[in-house]
Amino acid sequence: MSRRMKRVVVSSGLQEAEIRPPALLSEFKRLSLQDAIAFFGDPAQLVETPCPACGADAREAVFKKHEFLYNQCRDCESVYVSPRPTDAALERYYAHSRASRFRVDHYSRDTAKARRYHLLASHANWMGQIYDETGNRDARVYADLNSYSPQIFDEMHALGVFDTLLSVDPLLPPERESSAPVRTIARAELRDAGAVSAFEKIEHQFSPFDYVRRLRGALAPGGLFFFTTRTISGFDLQVLWDKTPYIFVPEHLNLLSIEGISRLLERCNMELVELSTPGQLDVQFVRHALDQDPSIRLPRFAGYLVTRRDALAHADFQEFLQKHRLSSHVRVAAKKAGE
Repeated sequence: MSRRMKRVVVSSGLQEAEIRPPALLSEFKRLSLQDAIAFFGDPAQLVETPCPACGADAREAVFKKHEFLYNQCRDCESVYVSPRPTDAALERYYAHSRASRFRVDHYSRDTAKARRYHLLASHANWMGQIYDETGNRDARVYADLNSYSPQIFDEMHALGVFDTLLSVDPLLPPERESSAPVRTIARAELRDAGAVSAFEKIEHQFSPFDYVRRLRGALAPGGLFFFTTRTISGFDLQVLWDKTPYIFVPEHLNLLSIEGISRLLERCNMELVELSTPGQLDVQFVRHALDQDPSIRLPRFAGYLVTRRDALAHADFQEFLQKHRLSSHVRVAAKKAGE
């Protein structure tokens, strides 16, 4: 079986509140919504875009969230915001918004321990294994883009796989949060990397296609790009749809489908190495959404499963979602293909 179709099952006992404490998430969302109005409130400044995954123009408007229109591509079924803020407007937002500062000063730091235990160690082991199996062993540079969990460098350093660790345009200075030997650089300086990671970044890029293409140019031949994102193909997003409480602009401009992610990488001349969905929280997300808003009406089976079945059934169902790439947390490894 190819790695692309690998069935990944992960269980670390992760609870939503550990990496998304309700009070912090609520405040981050409140600030994000207020800042979105301040930075993007003029509809005349928004621009139309084709599907950010496959590039198709055909689409259907499916719902609005906080005055922003989400569309679904009729080809790959990705869901995305259009019209959307320009690339320049998004750069200003992430440089100057209160929500961005809150993410760094509170959200990231206050959940750092739980994220390292449940997510970062797993990410590092995953990347190290794939690099060892399929990477360019002569390109021993690892870089993380816009790091807001600098402890990833401690995990990568412990593997002993890479000679050089680079933090590219970090949101949190790695020297304050990591004891590993990390060098900070600007994006323009990144080149000939053996592996680059971007955790939870694709979903708020103006153009994922341009983002991946630029990153491809910074990879050495056979270099690997690792990323995580949210996929609209996942159980919780499919059943909650427009009632999903944690989807908002600009954090979630792009909710690419599993098929759309494959198309995106193909368009960027990247070879798919792994596309898996080892998420542990889909059932929890749906349960908590119902707790917050009892008026939500789920499909009958989903409602029965979530409200009437026990923790063992929920765990077994979550494992099923992981095995069949039906969780909304997706992780991807792609290799720089030949010219």
